[in-house]
Amino acid sequence: MEAVGMAMQVAGAAGGTIAKVQEADLTAKGLQAEARSIEAQAAFDETQQRRKNRLILGEANAQAAASGVQISSGSPLLLELDRVKQAEIEALSIRRAGSIQAEGRRYGARLARRSIPWTILGGILQGGSSFMKGMPVGGGGSSGGSGTAGLVGGGTK
Repeated sequence: MEAVGMAMQVAGAAGGTIAKVQEADLTAKGLQAEARSIEAQAAFDETQQRRKNRLILGEANAQAAASGVQISSGSPLLLELDRVKQAEIEALSIRRAGSIQAEGRRYGARLARRSIPWTILGGILQGGSSFMKGMPVGGGGSSGGSGTAGLVGGGTK
C-alpha cells in the first residue's frame, strides 16, 4: 500500500513538472507573439505619423504660399526644415518606443525559457524526495535471519 502512495507522489511530481514546463513554454511563445505584435503596431503608427506630418507640412506650405511668403529662403525655409526634422524625430520616437516594448517581451520570453531546466531539476528532486520517503529505514528487507523462516519447514524433529 505504501508503494502505491509513493508511486502516486512520484507521478504527481512528474505531472506537475511537465505542466510547469509546458506553462513556461506557452508563456515564452505568448511573449514572442506579443513582441511581434508590438513591432507591427509601432511600424504602423510610425507610418501614420509620417503621413500626418506630411499633411501638416503641406498645409503649412500652402498657407505660406497663399500669403505670398517665399518659403525657399530665409526664416521660412529654416522653419520648414525644423518642422521636417521634428516630424522625423516623432516618427523615430514611435519606432523606438515599440522596439523597447518588444525587447521587454522578448526578455520575458528568454527568462521563461531559461526557467525550464530549473523547473525540471526541481521536479526531479521533488520526485526523488517522495521516493526516498517511501523507502524503509535501516536497510530493511532480506538481511538477517529473523522472522518465520524456521517455522515454514514444519516445526520440531
